[in-house]
Amino acid sequence: MRRAPGADHARRTAAALGLAAFLLYALTGGGRIVGSDEVTMLELSRAMLQGRIDVPEGATLRGPDGRYYTKNSAGQALAALPLVAVAEGAANAAGLPPARRELAVRFLASFFDAVVAALLLATFTLAARRLGIAPRPALVAGAMLGLTTPLWVYAKSFMGEPLQALGLLLALTGAARARAGEPRAERLAGAGAALAVAVKLSMLPLALGCLLPLARVPAAERRRWAWPAGAVALALLFHLAYDFARFRNPLETGYGAQATPAAYGTPLLVGLYGLLLSSGKGLLWFAPMVWLVPFGLGAGGARGGAAGEPRPAAAAIAARGALVPVALALALYATFEHWAGDGSWGPRYLVPVLPLLALAVARALEGASRARRAAALALGLAGLAVQIAGVAIYFGAEMREVGDYPYTLALGDPRFMSDSHWNPAFSPIRGHWRMLSRNLGEHLRGEAPRLEVGGAADPRLGIDPGDQQRLLHALDFWWAYALYAGVPGGVVAAAALALAVALALAIARLARRVREETRAP
Repeated sequence: MRRAPGADHARRTAAALGLAAFLLYALTGGGRIVGSDEVTMLELSRAMLQGRIDVPEGATLRGPDGRYYTKNSAGQALAALPLVAVAEGAANAAGLPPARRELAVRFLASFFDAVVAALLLATFTLAARRLGIAPRPALVAGAMLGLTTPLWVYAKSFMGEPLQALGLLLALTGAARARAGEPRAERLAGAGAALAVAVKLSMLPLALGCLLPLARVPAAERRRWAWPAGAVALALLFHLAYDFARFRNPLETGYGAQATPAAYGTPLLVGLYGLLLSSGKGLLWFAPMVWLVPFGLGAGGARGGAAGEPRPAAAAIAARGALVPVALALALYATFEHWAGDGSWGPRYLVPVLPLLALAVARALEGASRARRAAALALGLAGLAVQIAGVAIYFGAEMREVGDYPYTLALGDPRFMSDSHWNPAFSPIRGHWRMLSRNLGEHLRGEAPRLEVGGAADPRLGIDPGDQQRLLHALDFWWAYALYAGVPGGVVAAAALALAVALALAIARLARRVREETRAP
């Protein structure tokens, strides 16, 4: 079947956005993997290259065979295998000493989520267009998702949230398009649901919520449920097999008490306030674009869909359908003892639903009044300011500086990180900006930190305690770390400049694609 010209334009615009996003994420990447979950996930991926799934002792559990296993699912480790293999090969070929070889592997592998986040933004923009949303609102909403929400910070990580978000987005938009009558869209929905569940088992209720639009397909088309149902079943079988391989028990997830009702003791209203409005974790402050969501839930369909795309009602189906998985996410995590997902930037557990909320934002921007456009601009700038602080200063460094880490209280203690969670004077947003102002000033005065890489390194962080302390005065960019470690400035500047030039060219290309798509019939 010949493709409609409008659909071709939408694909090219989405690809251009994805490329520009990746180059931005690569330029602002941290080039480091230091969080407990990140390190064990990387170790799992490295073990898989050797045909194993056991990992070095750390944030792990001991299996019945005496070996150590990560509690996390293997979905992300599998997805990252190609990049991790390249990282291992490059580090071996370079002939680096052990300490620097370890850092080199982590450096290359750390860009995995940059690739995933860029793919997520391209997918979001294309999905919004195929739902019938006009080019500019789709692109603006995609840019807000990528630059003004915590997704940018998580693109610097090796955590599973970007991959979970991609899966949920595919599940919801595929289900909405299937509900609107598009052939074979349910296959996309099934693939997305399976991806999200494979990366993290707790995504199961959210993925099923994303598939709910399929519940209203005509009776004659109920067979379309077969693809999503089969895909989710395969993801669950994957978990059962992986759990059996680790613990000889297909029902042992590795989360222990956290997988039981005993871990859900936070009062519901406390958790809801914390996830949505608290100064330390509130979604409405860390992703201000969410304030636009109610304006995108009104009646009527989106306008401006390209020829050959599903009828406009699909956009309304998707935007309203997003409320179900978002509500399920809030219900799942609000009473969890570790509702804040520490240590992390913002409401970590809500990051996977950000693309779903962005669909409503895109609808809110269509035909928006001047006042609403002005409000959207203000919210976008506010979100950008929040993320700049989170991108420039590693959240682990801020937690260490203010005394939140190492932890002194149990996760379930009501006073756990209470100041950082609830007191605006100790908000991480404020703390990151304070550190950024100080550290930037020190750099301008020629007082940037100098690392000694090679001492008695912490096995998780890869550097010794002295370097850890010095990095409280660092900027969280790979090129800055390279300079701190003594890499020749000319080499670092050339690499960073090449990326910056490529980013500028990619942005110019994106602008051309948007103009072409806007003018296309």
